[in-house]
Amino acid sequence: MLKREEHIARLIFLHIQGLADEIQEKELTEWRAESSRHEALFQRMLSGEHIEKSLSRFVKMEEENARDWQILQEEMKKRRGMEPVKRVKWFYRVACAIILLLSVGGLALYYAGDKSGSGNEIALANNDFTQPGSRAILILPDGSKVDLENENSRHELVKTNESLSVSDESLTYGNVSERDTAEIYHTLVIPRGGEYVLTLSDSTVVYLNADSRLTYPVNFKGDKRKVLLAGEAYFQVKRDEKKPFVVEAQQMEILVLGTTFGVRAYEDEKEIQTTLESGKVLVSAGGYKVNLVPNEQARFDKSKSVLSVEDVDIDLYLAWKDGRLMYDNCPLEKILNDLGRWYAFDVFYSREEARSYQFSVNMKKHEVFTRVLELIEKTGDIKFEIKGKTVIVK
Repeated sequence: MLKREEHIARLIFLHIQGLADEIQEKELTEWRAESSRHEALFQRMLSGEHIEKSLSRFVKMEEENARDWQILQEEMKKRRGMEPVKRVKWFYRVACAIILLLSVGGLALYYAGDKSGSGNEIALANNDFTQPGSRAILILPDGSKVDLENENSRHELVKTNESLSVSDESLTYGNVSERDTAEIYHTLVIPRGGEYVLTLSDSTVVYLNADSRLTYPVNFKGDKRKVLLAGEAYFQVKRDEKKPFVVEAQQMEILVLGTTFGVRAYEDEKEIQTTLESGKVLVSAGGYKVNLVPNEQARFDKSKSVLSVEDVDIDLYLAWKDGRLMYDNCPLEKILNDLGRWYAFDVFYSREEARSYQFSVNMKKHEVFTRVLELIEKTGDIKFEIKGKTVIVK
């Protein structure tokens, strides 16, 4: 079943292409009459220029082909001359880019092209924080810390650890003699406003999100490959049936052979989550065990010691590693908590009820975050003020 936003998006596109039947036109007319915002959005969507701007905000997945994207852009320019079959195909290729325009938070995207306003946008823009990016600190066994953002520090690290390959964006461990690495652990710390990619000695790749920490052996010993996580990470595990990979994240343990999945285990959050993209994992927590299949998520409620499983849209939980931040009807408090980690700011609520207001957002991870605040403000329900490194919600 299509969600209502997707369904309305489909009706609008069918209308634009002249393919809507009588029932669909009636339903669209009723939706337009529900509020002035719906009608204003509908009129704006009739503009080809606006549709193209909306598409430009959409972040494509990495596997999308550049040639197909160029073809799509060309199709948009001549869409009014397309045959009906091509029109329908075109709709399905672009609808995902504008669906979020129709949700509460997404409505703000409609107003984003509007140059008018109260002037608060300028005030926010003048307070833009430092752009986040690849940042990490490596903690060695003796407790010494290496700032991997610093080129000189990286150079010195490689001089004393020949098995390492390091850049400002990634750290890779090569194969080394076991006798030289017995029981040696490193810890990679990602500060707020940072992200980093780690390749372990077994070729497992780990994407670490902001405000996270991973402790791991320089070389895996014994019958398991075990790492300790605090925060959020996405794993691409190298398959080894003789030596399963284990992630310990607070009260949750994830056992895998070779698969891709995400784990979210921030200490200040009520839940620990494991989201499976491909393969199969065994999740243990609170005395419970569950096997996950792709597109399932295990959630462990830390206060109730309850482990549950449900089907999810994995993009909402894993898109961050591809450079996107996505939320669908999500409480403002969670959105701002995540943005706060990524852009390194604190949040103060002058109205407690604002925490539960729900918004939908689909943004590039490296966009200036005040643009998101401006978009949310356009809904008319929330106002923001920035003081120093604190965002005040009014």
